[in-house]
Formats: sequence, C-alpha cells, structure tokens
Amino acid sequence: MPHLYLGALGVLATSLSLGQARPTWSLGNGFELAWQSDLHQVSILQGNQTVLSTVPGRGFLSASSGKDHIVESSGNFKITNVDQGRCQGQNITDVTRSTRQDSVGKEVIVQGYLLNCSHQDIAYSSSFWVPTNLTDRVAFEVNVDAGRSGSAPLERLYLTFASHASEDFYGLGAQASFASMKNQTIPIFSREQGVGRGDQPYTAIEDSQSFFSGGDRYTTYTSIPQYISSDGHVFYLLEDDTAYAAFDFRDPDSVTVRYDALTVHGHFMKADNMLDGITMLTNYTGRMPSLPEWVDQGAVLGIQGGQDKVNRIVKEGLEHDCPVAAVWLQDWSGTHLQSAPYGHINISRLWWNWEPDTSLYPTWSEFVQDLRTEQGVRTLAYVNPFLANVSSKSDGYKRNLFLEATQNHYTVQNATTNTTAIISSGKGIDAGILDLTNAATRTWFASVLRNQVWSANISGCMWDFGEYTPITSDTKLANTTGDAFFYHNSYPRDWAAFQRSVASTTPLASEMVTFHRSASMGANRHMNLFWAGDQAVAWTVNDGIKSAVTIMGQMGISGYAHSHSDIGGYTTIFEPPTANSTPSGAIPRSPELLGRWGELAAVSSAFFRSHEGNVPEVNTQFYSNSTTYRYFAYNARLFKSLGPYRRSVLTNESETKGWPLLRMPVLYHPEDVRARRISYESFFLGRDLYVAPVLDEGRHEVEVYLPGLDRSRTYTHVWSGMSYRAGQTVKVPAPLGKPAVFVVDGARSKELDVFWEFVRKENGTVLHV
Repeated sequence: MPHLYLGALGVLATSLSLGQARPTWSLGNGFELAWQSDLHQVSILQGNQTVLSTVPGRGFLSASSGKDHIVESSGNFKITNVDQGRCQGQNITDVTRSTRQDSVGKEVIVQGYLLNCSHQDIAYSSSFWVPTNLTDRVAFEVNVDAGRSGSAPLERLYLTFASHASEDFYGLGAQASFASMKNQTIPIFSREQGVGRGDQPYTAIEDSQSFFSGGDRYTTYTSIPQYISSDGHVFYLLEDDTAYAAFDFRDPDSVTVRYDALTVHGHFMKADNMLDGITMLTNYTGRMPSLPEWVDQGAVLGIQGGQDKVNRIVKEGLEHDCPVAAVWLQDWSGTHLQSAPYGHINISRLWWNWEPDTSLYPTWSEFVQDLRTEQGVRTLAYVNPFLANVSSKSDGYKRNLFLEATQNHYTVQNATTNTTAIISSGKGIDAGILDLTNAATRTWFASVLRNQVWSANISGCMWDFGEYTPITSDTKLANTTGDAFFYHNSYPRDWAAFQRSVASTTPLASEMVTFHRSASMGANRHMNLFWAGDQAVAWTVNDGIKSAVTIMGQMGISGYAHSHSDIGGYTTIFEPPTANSTPSGAIPRSPELLGRWGELAAVSSAFFRSHEGNVPEVNTQFYSNSTTYRYFAYNARLFKSLGPYRRSVLTNESETKGWPLLRMPVLYHPEDVRARRISYESFFLGRDLYVAPVLDEGRHEVEVYLPGLDRSRTYTHVWSGMSYRAGQTVKVPAPLGKPAVFVVDGARSKELDVFWEFVRKENGTVLHV
C-alpha cells in the first residue's frame, strides 16, 4: 500500500484515489476532506470555501515526551513547557470512511505513523465528521499511541493547520493584555491572574513577596481553549478536553495547538463574520441565562462594615439622587485581618464558613428583608469553594464547616496524609477546597447553601475562586476519569454548574444574579454574569483599569455576553517604604480613578457594582465624602439611563445569538487593520453606540479612532452633537462624567431616547474629584 509522507519534504498519498489530482471524501452536509497532491495539503472544504487546511508540505500532527515543570503556591501556577523527542514527520497509510451514529454522513478516518519520535514510529488515528446536532461544522478526534519507550513515553500531541500573516485571533477567555493574539503563545490554564501581570514596578514588588504572585501577561482565571479569527475561522476543544493546552500563533503561516494528552476532540468551522462565529460557538457551549431586569435600575453598592453602616450609606445614596438597586455585602460571613507585607495596615479577608456573622449582621435575615421592603434594595452575598477553620473566630460560630467536611472527606484530599489538602490564600489563611467530584460533597454543601445562604432571601451571589484546585501527585479526588492535573481546568465549570443548580431551586430563582471570575469551556451557560476578577487599583494596561476592558472584550468573543468589573479595582499594592512613600506602604486608590472607573462601568457593563478593595481604609470610597458620592451617583444615573438600550441588546442579541454587550471593534470591522489592534481604547456597546472611556490619569480629552473603511459611516458625539466620518482619529473633550460616547450612523430608537434625555439633562453637570 502506498504511504503518504508528511515531513520535511511533504506529505501523503492514499490507496483510495491515487489517480485523481485532488481526491475527496464526503463528510456530509456539503463538507468534504480533500488531498491536493501538488501542494501536499489536506483540506476540509464546504463548497468553494476552505474551512480548515494543513500547511503545504508539513504534517498536521506531532507528539513529544517530557513532563512539564509546574510549581504551585497559593493559587499561582508557574508552568514551564518541556518538549523532548518531538516527532520529526508524519505519514498517512490509510484513509477510510465509516458509519458513525452521531454523524450526518460518513466519518473519514485518517491513519498512519508519526515518524522518528525518539527513534521510534508511533501509530495515530484522526477522525473527521459532521455532528448530527451541529451540522454547520466539522468534529474531529485525534488519538496517538503512547509508544514503546517506558523511559520516555509520549505525553502530548500537537495539531497544526494553516493561517496567514494577516489573520488575527481573538477570544481564549479572559485575556487582559492583547487585542489580537497573533505572535503570541497563549496557555490555557485556570489560575490566579497575579497582581501586576507585567506592569512595573507592581509585578516585581508582588513577586518579591510571594512566589509568582505578580503573574505575567498570560496568567488568567479562565481556561477556554477557543478562538475566532478575523477571517471567521472558529476553533475550539470540547468541554471534556480539559488538559493543559497552549495555542501558538507565532508562525505567520500556521497555528499550532499543543495539548497535554494523547487524545483530543474539537470542532472547527467557518463563519460568514465574527459575530456569526460567536453564535456558532454558543450553539455548542450554550448561552448565558438572562439577567433579571432589576439590575438595570441602578447601582449595586459594595459595602463592608455591618448593618448600621449599610443602612447609613444606602440612606446617603438616596439623598444624593443615586439609584440603588442592591447592596453587595461580601462580609456577611465575617472578616478577619491578614498582615500586609509592609507598614502597619492589614488586609481585610473573609471568614469562609458561610453563615451570618453575629457581630456585623446580628439579624441578617430580617435585615435583608427590611432593606427590600423599606428601601426597595436587594441584597447580594459572597461564597467561594473554600472552607476555613473558624476555631479562632472571636465572636464564635454555629457550625465549623471545615471540621465537618474534613471528618467526612468532603474536601479535596491529600493522599499521603489521608485528610484535607490544605490550600493557602496568603499569610495565615489555610483552608480546604470542596471536592465537587464527590456526590456526597455536593449533597452536603447544597444543604448548607439552602439553609445558610439562600434562606435569607438574597437576590444573588459572587461565587469567587474556582482556580485553586491543586495538581500535585498526592492530590486525591473522589471521582475523576483522569488525574488532578487533567481535572483542574474543569473545576470552574463544575463550580458554576453546581451553584446554579442549587440557586434554581430557591423561591427567588427568577431574580438571581450569579457571577464568577473563573471559567471553563461551557461554564457560561451556568452563570448569568461574568466578573473580570481582581484588578489592581491602578491605571495600568495589564492589571489596572485598562485590562478590565480587554478582558470583557475577549470574554465576549468566548461566549460570555454579560460582564462587568469591580468599580475602582480590588487589589492594593504594597511597596517597600521609601522617603516619599506613605507610612502604610500601600498605593491607594485615588478619587479620580474611582470616578473614571465608575464612568467606564456605566457605559460598558451589564452590572454596576462597586468594591471597597482589599484594604478599604487606604482607598477612596464612593461614600468617602459628598464629592465622591455625587460623582458615583451621577455615574449610576448614567448607567440607569442606558438600561432600556442595554436590555434591548441583551434580549434581542445576547439571548438569541450569544453576542456580547461590549464588542471589540474588530467584530464589526475585521477588514480595518487599525480596528484589529484596539483592545481597551474603545469599543462598541451593542451595535449603535461607540465608546472611548478615559483610562488615563489627568486626561480631560481623548483621541479616538473611528473604525471602518466605508467613509459614509458616521459617529455622532453625544455631548457636543458633532458628527465625524469613519476611518479617522478625532480628539473630543472628556471632562469628568463625559466619556466619549458616539451614536453610530445616526441610530434612533425609543430605548436610546432615555439615554438622550439623560444627556440633555446632565450635559451641564460639573463634577469634581
């Protein structure tokens, strides 16, 4: 039988159609697999359209041995790729067609050998078919044998397919540092994103205090192995394919997906445009459940400090004409202090015991109900999958969930000690993490949630973390098909699915807001809100206010239509004391940053929620004084004025098509090279508004590029009424409270009329910091 060789010189031949210049095999629904002998290229075609092709003269599959080097500490995972004995070529010995139950046509199976893999040839098989439930794409499965070498077995495979120098790539989850991922290698692994992420000196300061706690430009809470390209190519791995992966876009002519297992599954397709690509993606993953309409009505006030403080700040808000939809009380379960690296300030941390704190909230259930009945203000809480030992809690406790879980092995276990695997979250905070693979854990913790969390008639919850699951060799899970390393990326989805299933059984299920920062492929269908995680209280690109915009944009392309960020940021950075630094060592949040972040939230997000930060006393708060509250109230009114427009987008496009509220400019203008490079500088809010927020300190005007090659398109600046043509950069004033907002192509609607009324009423408002 003739062999088709894909190595340094080229590829292939097949026993089925050697006489044809371009033999093809039908997959069904118009798709076919083709082999072009003069180019040594395998392609998947649909009509005259190439859905995917291999690189001419190169194999599409390889493999290597060697264990990746991974060091973990407090949710920080530093991964060094190790590739040994990588295969040097590929041949194809057989191409066959087979009947498959879940295919609309015939499955095509390509088999052969990977050549010279540490002096051995390794058999492989790759299958392609059109799935019956998603007939607009091609599914694939690749299997590689482990090989005969016991000392250096193969550990991973590589898939390579063609691209070109001008194809750009977007998505891949919460990527904070890039517009297009072209020229980058993006690792797919859920972990703490780090503080600074390359912004200096913040990253170096953090790394000096704790291992890899500064992170880098590639660390992220999410693990979403998916992209959509500017050419409309859509590619993703399936939900159960959760091993560590890396998407390599550095070669101008190809994409290589490195996957740390020897079997992998996925789908690929060609969309007419990038927005349709998001629809095709979410036809597989599912779409985010609807957000309740009450979130459109105003601010969600993030407050810590107990019942009296909450009542006072809500009352002040009403006095400042601040529309208050809800309060978010993350400290409902109590707080304790964690020592900071420098100075005499401590970091505020929560007791992870998931019962009301009797000191801060002595009448928790009644307090929640009174806020709703008397003020029309809902309450949201906070829960994560950790359980901390509360034996030292000064005001006592009713239950010690950590001890209950440890006694019953409800937590992830350490196989060496046969007890709870302790997870650290910084100095003095050790806890266990719920083992969601254990059915008994889920039953027990569901009861805890119903009896101690949802029983208070709260309207939602931040479901924090999800990215800490250990991967050491002594990590033991109750029920997994693979080891802890393979399961790690599944945990965020399991966490979202579990809590959503419990919340759906509560009396207030229809008004629940459930939001997360960690995510896996398909987790979007289990949460109705994504939150961008812990940004630093800074103006920076990789981990400050700018990064929040980029994260929301990329998550939108990954199927997460509804998102928001902590107004003002979360993480306070501590620096070594100097002659010019504050005695605490803390770099505080300024009134200007808080105000501008509020503007950003008003014109970008599906949810308007503040955060005090992890060191509240050094940060400016929205309630610090009448000036800061006035600015915050104005931004909340701006957010509310956009409510009808946002709701129209969410109802007509997000729910039905999966399209995000915040849209990176490339989604509408992939042909515009400048639009492809925009990450945080500007974005579309739905179809009809284009926004350039102020994201730099001391700026009172912005330069903004108006995307589009069609010069007949117009952008009307709402504050001045000036109209501009597409394809140019303009400078517009942007005083406090006036982010650059443009109406696209003169759009008019009754939903936008409410926003226009706000502009007319508030255009003369002058704000201060």
